[in-house]
Amino acid sequence: MEITFSKSNITLNQKEITTLDKLVIKFIDAMGDVDYVIVSGYIAIFFGRIRGTEDIDILLNKMDIRQVEELHVRLLKSGFEPVNNVENAKDAYDLLSEGSSLRYAEKGTWAPNFELKFVKKPLDRNTMDNKIKVTFNYKYSMYISPIELQVAFKLWLGSDKDYEDARYIYNIFKAYIDVKKLNGFISELHVKKEIVKKVLGELNETK
Repeated sequence: MEITFSKSNITLNQKEITTLDKLVIKFIDAMGDVDYVIVSGYIAIFFGRIRGTEDIDILLNKMDIRQVEELHVRLLKSGFEPVNNVENAKDAYDLLSEGSSLRYAEKGTWAPNFELKFVKKPLDRNTMDNKIKVTFNYKYSMYISPIELQVAFKLWLGSDKDYEDARYIYNIFKAYIDVKKLNGFISELHVKKEIVKKVLGELNETK
């Protein structure tokens, strides 16, 4: 899998499209012009890490009830339905507005599901404002969180699975990562230095 990386764009040629990738592509297409960014575990899986997942985490810019209703209707028409106890668009809007997650899965299933949340914290805003467009196989595209923030976030989450995700993504993009920026996020999230060294090794900001 050939990867071309720039500040705000990643291009992949000849990526193997998995069943999960196809589902994500379908969901993104169903969302229409909603401003979104994919975060967390699916990013490592997308770039080739072999592991399962029950959810795909997606941040959304805040929307009003009309916009949430339009999104809700588009998802229903595309074969997705809420996993939460949601009967209508107002329920969906209320969940998102109170800071909870809204989950959709293909009709008749519950996993993998798409966990939607509004941007809330400063790091959420950073993720949305600095998201990266990934274009693959000359026809598909999606938006993901900045690589440096993704690695730091996985270190902060702290499970063995998350550490492996962080290590995998770091090794994939090691030649392109802004180490100073990565260290900034690591510091902001209060990740211990011994964890960083254990998972990623020594980080040299002069790279």
